[in-house]
Amino acid sequence: MLQPLSENDWDRDKAAHLLNRAGFGGTPKEIDALLKLGPFKAVSSFLEASEDTELFPVPTLLDPAARIEWRKREKAAANDQGRNAVRRRLNEADRLSMFGLRVWWLNRMRYTDAPLREKATLFWHGHFATSNQKVRDSYLMWVQNETLRRFALGKFPDLLKAMSRDPAMIRWLDLNQSRRGHPNENFAREIMELFSLGEGHYSEEDIQEAARAFTGYRIEPDTGAFRFMPRDFDDGPKTFFGQTGPFTGDQIIDMIIARPECARFLGRKIWKFFVSDDPSEETVTAVAATLLSNGYDLGKTLRVIFLSEEFYAPKVIRHQIKGPVQWLIQTTRMLEIPLPDARVVENSLASLGQVLFAPPNVKGWDGGRSWISASTLLYRYNLAAYLLSGKASVLGGGGTVVASVPLGRIAPGDLRTSPDRLLPPLIFRVFNGPAPEKEKGAFGSFLGVRSIPYDDDTVRDLMQMMMSTPEYQLT
Repeated sequence: MLQPLSENDWDRDKAAHLLNRAGFGGTPKEIDALLKLGPFKAVSSFLEASEDTELFPVPTLLDPAARIEWRKREKAAANDQGRNAVRRRLNEADRLSMFGLRVWWLNRMRYTDAPLREKATLFWHGHFATSNQKVRDSYLMWVQNETLRRFALGKFPDLLKAMSRDPAMIRWLDLNQSRRGHPNENFAREIMELFSLGEGHYSEEDIQEAARAFTGYRIEPDTGAFRFMPRDFDDGPKTFFGQTGPFTGDQIIDMIIARPECARFLGRKIWKFFVSDDPSEETVTAVAATLLSNGYDLGKTLRVIFLSEEFYAPKVIRHQIKGPVQWLIQTTRMLEIPLPDARVVENSLASLGQVLFAPPNVKGWDGGRSWISASTLLYRYNLAAYLLSGKASVLGGGGTVVASVPLGRIAPGDLRTSPDRLLPPLIFRVFNGPAPEKEKGAFGSFLGVRSIPYDDDTVRDLMQMMMSTPEYQLT
């Protein structure tokens, strides 16, 4: 398992596949640049990409200091009516702050020079599935997002310990009030069930004892930072996984990581996100062994996966359903246009079922076939038409005009003289590989009744046909 791909087997389809799975897709020009690098340098270009933080300054957020000022105004209000008015303004400021944070991250995914880091950040966001609907603080959600990014391609034990101290996570799973004599079990349960081991690999007693080790974790009100309160920590002996001692939270995490089930649990999730929905037990075993051999280093593990024959298997390439965020970013990159109006993006991702910073529950998004229903598939088709046409009416009037697709660059004049010249480059751009014969025949029939040379309307309509197929929903 995970046999290295031969350099002789590296081709354009595989380069496109790597660009889609290690990032958010791109143009034929970007694919050809990866092709020229060969598999080893191509994979390294994702893993060793330079930091580009300076290109994405911190969004304007409602930080702890501003929130304190709002609370002072609420307290100083003369009556209930005044206090309610302050609360309404604070809620609106919160809403706009969260809206800005989502736009900031989407733009970062769209324009980053380090797409794998953002893709891995998205993976961890689904893994640790924290929702602002309960946290209710965009600043804390941004702090968590930065933590995920900082550890995204590093070692899982370091990330897991950082997340145990993450203020948004502390609020999300009710650690803020957990104290000696009254431990809250939410985090202790989820760290094993959802973050590291999966169901069936721990007991209720393990949860109860682990909860005692995470007492005393707090959020500093004035800064939103983590702080540890020794007087609230239960420093007594705890029995966890059959061992007894005055364990701390970090020691509990070390003991969890040492369980063989942890590598298999994490390995399965990595494979399902980056490769395919149904890894064999043999595959899970191979990924788990890789994780164990490198100290749970995600970057090193992804290098092995991205260079493996299994990653480029025919049953993997173009067989994963694009999540809404992947669909949106990959589509705008393929069309060489910026993201549309921020409110269109917000409404579209809500309609498609993936609002950033608002996963549906503690398990995150199910992914796979859950992304597709009759309504979401129709919405994808309409959104494709909107991005191609720029007409707000396509989305029921709920959008503004978008930047024009550069059809002259996508399909220059020398390609518009026959179906045989136009179809292959457009099919590769849209599908990153060959189209099914049935679809290809329909595209040819469409061009057969259009005048030559094909005008922009013909090219646009043809691309809309391609993007309104089940095959376009796969990556």
